[in-house]
Amino acid sequence: YVLAQIHRSPAALHSRTRCTASLLTVAGSGGHTAELLQLLEAVFTSTCARYSPRHYIVADTDAMSQDKIESFERERRADVIIAKIPRAREVGQSYISSVLTTLWSQLCCVPCVVRARPDVVLVNGPGTCIPVCALVFLLRVLGVCKGRIVYVESICRVKTLSLSARILLLFADHVLVQWRQLHDKHPRCTYIGRLVS
Repeated sequence: YVLAQIHRSPAALHSRTRCTASLLTVAGSGGHTAELLQLLEAVFTSTCARYSPRHYIVADTDAMSQDKIESFERERRADVIIAKIPRAREVGQSYISSVLTTLWSQLCCVPCVVRARPDVVLVNGPGTCIPVCALVFLLRVLGVCKGRIVYVESICRVKTLSLSARILLLFADHVLVQWRQLHDKHPRCTYIGRLVS
């Protein structure tokens, strides 16, 4: 629903005459990628041709996500680009030490994001998405791209927001949650019901 509304908005696109939108998304390991592909399946079922080219960013240590994306996109005849960047934060890494790895990840994602110049950014929680979204936001402020940032909180987040969601609440266009009790605690989020199973 939200992606459809963003896509119909002329402000989300570089030109009123353009009939497609560049989509950028960030895949995380394990469950994040599975949820992301479920979200994209729902979006592409009704609007596949609208989101092209599609840019995927994956962590350089995450071969499984790249394989899943390639398999998912194999049947769809779209322009697909997969780029790799270092992880912003490894699972279990301390917040203090993750500052340096996040800065390094931020630097490495610059060429990918500048090349993509996304109209829409769809992310769902991996820490790697934070530097990407921050860069897209900066480029939007500078007028380089029109990237609308849509964050979908994981279905497993029932009572508390993830660190990624708490950070993205500061500058994302939409932070969507799938549980009403989570929305009740964080009314700045948009409750949209269960998007994935």
